[in-house]
Amino acid sequence: VVPSALLAAASCEEAGLVVRVLAERERRGGVRNPVRYAGPAEAGPALDVLRMLDAVRPLWEAGSGPVHDLVRADLAAGGELIRTLGACLDASGDVRRAAERLVLHPNTLRYRLRRARERYGVDLDDPDTRLLVTLAVRLTGDV
Repeated sequence: VVPSALLAAASCEEAGLVVRVLAERERRGGVRNPVRYAGPAEAGPALDVLRMLDAVRPLWEAGSGPVHDLVRADLAAGGELIRTLGACLDASGDVRRAAERLVLHPNTLRYRLRRARERYGVDLDDPDTRLLVTLAVRLTGDV
């Protein structure tokens, strides 16, 4: 509820973002009992993250470099590396946890990370690369 009709458009936009946050949480499987109704407070920082991703999308689409090359090639091949990188980032680099999420052996996950580093020069140990990969994974919808 907004106090004025002048604020209705902003309220509608915010409601749309909250719906996207809830859908994303359910899609990523991080919630056992999905929330069907929420407001901006319940959406938490994910609301701001979506706003930032929407703002960054045009910059990403116009960009180039190793991470862009990896994303374009991997999406064309089915998105295996992007899913692997996303799981690794979500698990804060914990290979066992990321492998469990992907239902893989940890050595298979390590192999995929090594392949991303060797083929595309994408090294998650570099903070700038890690941030760019995180944005790329989120912008591609974690395939």
